[in-house]
Amino acid sequence: MQKERAASALQHGLPVPTPLPKRAAASARPNSNSPGRANAPSLRAASSNPGLPLSLKLLGLGLGLLGLVYGLTLFRDHPSLSPPAAVPASMTDSAK
Repeated sequence: MQKERAASALQHGLPVPTPLPKRAAASARPNSNSPGRANAPSLRAASSNPGLPLSLKLLGLGLGLLGLVYGLTLFRDHPSLSPPAAVPASMTDSAK
């Protein structure tokens, strides 16, 4: 049945569905305890941990920006870092 469908699909210019490759048996896998692979990380362990989710990255970025704005505000409002304020002339004349 599948061969007939494939032939009909080829006649009509459609792509032919190909069967998926069969999985290798557990005995056909290379031994992970071999001396050459002792320190190499497995591919499954590397692919199962993609990293932090996007929501946590955005949360960290937002908190970092809030901290930056807060630090710049403190820096701007700190009295020892700002130049001395000019005293208006009217206050110096009235003091005499």
